[in-house]
Amino acid sequence: MIQDRLNDAAIALFRVLSNAGIHFGIFGGYAIAAMGGLRESKDIDCLGSVSKDKAIELLDGVDGFVVIPQSRRPTDLIAAGLFSSKSSASNSQTNVLSLNGQTLGQGRSSFFDPFHLFKGKVRAAATRSQFHDSADLRWLGSHLGVQIKPHTSKLDPVYVGLAISRYSILERLFVDLGVDVEAAKEAAKDQDPNNLPQPQPGDVQKGLLG
Repeated sequence: MIQDRLNDAAIALFRVLSNAGIHFGIFGGYAIAAMGGLRESKDIDCLGSVSKDKAIELLDGVDGFVVIPQSRRPTDLIAAGLFSSKSSASNSQTNVLSLNGQTLGQGRSSFFDPFHLFKGKVRAAATRSQFHDSADLRWLGSHLGVQIKPHTSKLDPVYVGLAISRYSILERLFVDLGVDVEAAKEAAKDQDPNNLPQPQPGDVQKGLLG
């Protein structure tokens, strides 16, 4: 199963980066699947307190990792995308979860806590049209809402408003989590979700930690 192969990659990431003293957290669809969500993913996204050059030095040729340009990635390989945020990732909240890999067996890896997973997904839902973003938010809210709700005042109201513009079904979710939905709609009223600025370097990091 691809989930077991993804688990292998996550376990290997944890081994290499933790041994080097690098703090990191996995986010996105794979993280939701690892927490029990009915979610299929073909890759792993993580954010770490390490520079790109240092990450390549640590990972390339180790435990099966090899650096390949995104445009040339063979379809049978598991992709692990590492976003660098050296200044702030070390202060972020992560949890270590147990995993079962296809070849590595029982192991562990590091995942962002439910609120930061939710926060990153709010940005994704605000800035692109992919249905699984809405589904991921609803799963997080229904299964981990108790852990998310105390922190929702930290959500960017513009992102919340844009997410509701794309997926009206999310409005009830935000209300249930204590978000001021009317204020979010007001904050985003002059933004066209179909005509947003092009993604910029650092947007993913800002969505998770900003």
